[in-house]
This record gives sequence, C-alpha cells and structure tokens, in this order.
Amino acid sequence: MDYPERIPNHIKETTSYKIFANHIPDSWIIRDVTERDYGVDCYVEMVNEKNQLIGDLACVQLKSMETIKWNLDGTYLFSKAKISTSNYWKGIPVPVFLFLTDNEKGSAYFLCVKNHIRNHYLKFAKQKSFTYRFSRGSDLFDINSGPSLFRLRYLWQGRRERFETEMKMFLSNLLNYQNFLDEHNHRDYHLPIESIELIFFESMFKNFEFLADYLLIQSNVGTLKELKAKSKETFPNEDYYELFEHDLTQIGEPLRELSKEIIKSLKALVDRENEYWMLVNLNLFNYVNNLNEDGDYRY
Repeated sequence: MDYPERIPNHIKETTSYKIFANHIPDSWIIRDVTERDYGVDCYVEMVNEKNQLIGDLACVQLKSMETIKWNLDGTYLFSKAKISTSNYWKGIPVPVFLFLTDNEKGSAYFLCVKNHIRNHYLKFAKQKSFTYRFSRGSDLFDINSGPSLFRLRYLWQGRRERFETEMKMFLSNLLNYQNFLDEHNHRDYHLPIESIELIFFESMFKNFEFLADYLLIQSNVGTLKELKAKSKETFPNEDYYELFEHDLTQIGEPLRELSKEIIKSLKALVDRENEYWMLVNLNLFNYVNNLNEDGDYRY
C-alpha cells in the first residue's frame, strides 16, 4: 500500500527547530509564522529580568545541516541565502538573526544579519550574492551563555538607529562641548547654571551617557541624577537652581576623559565598518578618520 512520505528536508527543518527551541530560555516566547518562504521562520520575544514582556522582539531564520564542516580557521561560509532575502532582512525594522544548526551534534550558531551586512557592505552593495561567515567560537549559541550573548547582540542592533543619530550629534557638537567645559572650568564656585546652559549640559551629558553605554565604555562619570543630588548636598539652601559652577568644574575632567574614550571607540567602529561608512556616509568616514583622540581635527 502507498502512504504519504515525509521528505528529508522537512525532517531537517523540524530537527533544527527543536534544537533552537531547546537552547532558548523557557521564559522566552517563540511566535510561529504561517508563511516560511520569505526569510523568517519565527519571532522570538524575550522577557526582562522581572519576566515582563516589554516588546523585545527579534526575527529568526533557521538553517539546518546534518554536520557543519568547519574550515581550518574555525569558520563556516553559508551562501545559500538569496540576495533578495538579505535585502528583505536588512529592511525589517527589528533585529534579524540567522541560526545555523548542526543536527548531528545538536548545536546551534547564530549571527546578527544587519551587523554582518555592515561589516561586509561592499559585497552586499554589489547585489549579486552574499555570504554569511559563522565562527565556531564566537557565534556558538551555548545553552548557558547563548541567551545573554543573543540579548547583547539584540540590544546592539535594536539601538543602532539611535546610535547613529547620537554619534552624529556628538561629532557635530564636539567643539561646542569642549568650549562649554573650558568656559565652565574653575569659575566662581557659587554661581548657578542658568536654564539655557543647563539644557545644553543635560543634552551633552545624555549624549555621552548613551554612547558610552552603547560602545561598552566603563565610565566613572555617574548619572545626571547623582550629580544633581550631590549639588543639592553642597548647596542645601538653593531651591531654584539645580547645578552650579562648582559642579561643572568637578565633572569637567571626567567628561573630557570620557570624550576621548568615545572618540577612540568611534574610530575603531568606523574602521571596522569602513565599507559601510565609505558607501553610506563618506564625509563622516573621512571626518572620524582625521580626528585625534583629544578631539582635534587633522587634515
């Protein structure tokens, strides 16, 4: 008698799905999609430290292999994704992750699609073919450490658009920031910071704060709330003003040092993503490359 047969490819897809599901925390939610022919197999929604759903959603495309044949340098080149699919992934407004499973070993590897595209942008821009390079060491989705690494890459990509805006704000105001800190260095201890200057300082401070956090820079500057609290302790009888010249003098040097660290990290990032920036924003690429770490521009 003749019966329906399950084709091997469908079995491989089911195996890869099970491996993926077994690697993520039970608290995370897998949201299946009904159509899987357009580059997305499912969505993953993560929870925060309080097990709350706050909208941290990522797209996942699963690719399975019976055995991954790694190169001698510990990499594997995956070239089966169509360039049209990569274009689709790049345009999706949430982070997209490509997972590769080794069905024989039950292991999984993953990379952030948009980050990979930026790091190999010249080949992507040619729109002929595109290869995803997996690393056996750094891209392993280990059951224990994989979720934390996934969340880190998710946050990195999820905040990317804001990062580029904050980076441009930092670079375009770098001279203004330096002048502001110089002007408020060792001025009269008791002078209050007027409203318009406080608005500028708060904007600058938050700009530094976001970039330091995004670029994983350890900072001893503290928070704006902490700075204002210390100011209140120093000037307990002043209710109208939030900060004084004393406070800006105290925070000035730490902010200058943080600025240097941000410049150093931006130069490293732009260098790493040089193909992306040369094609997308050549002016910014040249400007960052010609910045000294102290913020001076060299020709």
